[in-house]
Amino acid sequence: METQAAYAELGLHPGATDAQLKASWRRLVAAWHPDRNAAADAGSRMQSINKAYQHIRQLRDGGEPDADDNEAAEAAPAPEAASAEPEAPHKTHVRTVHLSLEDAILGCTRTLHGHVTHTCSACVGKGQRVLAKACATCHGSGAVHKPALFGWMWNQEECADCGGDGRLRGPCDVCAGSGEQTVAYRRRVRFPSGVREGHVLSVPAANHGDMELGLELQVHIDSHPFFTLDGEGVLRCEMPVNGYAWMAGRWVEVPTPDGLQQMRLNRDALVYRLGGQGFPAAPRGPRGDYMVRVVPVFPTQMDAAQEALLDQLIASSSKAAEADKTQAMGQWKRSMKRWNTSQKRPARDE
Repeated sequence: METQAAYAELGLHPGATDAQLKASWRRLVAAWHPDRNAAADAGSRMQSINKAYQHIRQLRDGGEPDADDNEAAEAAPAPEAASAEPEAPHKTHVRTVHLSLEDAILGCTRTLHGHVTHTCSACVGKGQRVLAKACATCHGSGAVHKPALFGWMWNQEECADCGGDGRLRGPCDVCAGSGEQTVAYRRRVRFPSGVREGHVLSVPAANHGDMELGLELQVHIDSHPFFTLDGEGVLRCEMPVNGYAWMAGRWVEVPTPDGLQQMRLNRDALVYRLGGQGFPAAPRGPRGDYMVRVVPVFPTQMDAAQEALLDQLIASSSKAAEADKTQAMGQWKRSMKRWNTSQKRPARDE
């Protein structure tokens, strides 16, 4: 196979890097594998792809292409083994996502971004690439001479610069010799209503640079200044209210996941149930009840103005009670008045 034809078979130009060569080969093998591709020429196309890859690989490794290209194609990795490798390195990135209780109740959309470092796929973490030249240290022999016994004898040791294969190394073009690659990601993720502390959400993998990156998101729900979620999944809130407003059955503003809401107090009740405004029983399910407990607060010490107002309230309510014959207080007052009058009459002689 001619070199130009080999590059054309892989859809590359002669200046392509080793990483581009390998990535193109993997992509074509995955596409033309007979187990995946039902085309009649899938098998022959696989052989052509492998031959082209082997031809270019041998040229770049400093050797000569085999005289029999068909034999070289047979020596290439089997289609099954090649197709088992992904087209791009795959990694699942695990991270924690903090949500407010309102976001967990109502659902939300977040844009997540960050960086992931992984082993360079081009050099497999070695930070080097093989050049089509002999190693300058060992001159291609793969071994270096070391003096022994005061210089009277010489030993051969493996060349540290080429690893013993005699070929010159250079820094990897992809990772600049570090052996690692850093990929930046930015994903927009929808969190469904009803997610709870400890839930793990998987985000499908997507290509970021030359990596196929998936996300595994561990949910953490931040503490809230007003709301609590009990072990049974019931949303609760405890709030102080003015004791006199509670006694008078006045309206107060109550915090809910949807915002402030008016609620009427009842002096016969301390716990109030707001239906359908709590936490979903299951992800994406209907919302449960929201339980509000009020704590009536009365002043521990009243000033003179408050004392005067309270006296006026007592006098006014007592007068109204005496005027109403149906009220127990009015009946009691009238009975007391009659009894007191009878106690002041002079005693009669028998």
